[in-house]
Amino acid sequence: MSESRSSPGYHLATELVHIDSDAVKDNYNAASVPIYQTATFKQSQADGSGGEYDYSRSGNPTRTAVESHMAKIMKADRAFVVTTGMTALDVILRLVKTGQEIIAGDDLYGGTNRLLTYVSQYSGVKVHNVDTTDVDRVLERLDAVKTRL
Repeated sequence: MSESRSSPGYHLATELVHIDSDAVKDNYNAASVPIYQTATFKQSQADGSGGEYDYSRSGNPTRTAVESHMAKIMKADRAFVVTTGMTALDVILRLVKTGQEIIAGDDLYGGTNRLLTYVSQYSGVKVHNVDTTDVDRVLERLDAVKTRL
């Protein structure tokens, strides 16, 4: 358990604005976490074992700081931050297993619709597209055993 989660803690408003700078190793002792805008990081070894970060898409110090902060304010062991909504949806959909069901809106972003169609066709997951502004339509599809999302 991290030190911040085991301490008494502050009010949520204080926790939200106070970033633990210990989450990122900063050689220059910046007062706040810097935003790293580089795509690649120098490596000391040719075999890829030379540093914590290699390419920004797989991780960078800024993302590490955000993940650490999110975990702290959510009182979780870890948080995982991704760069796009579609990536977030992909991560969440991996929690749905064959035979389970998803209730989704009937007016979705095209990319979301294509991803749900793919999951439905190739993963054995049933997707119900309903008017989510009508609670009765959602309740009609809700199954206490099969509905995952």
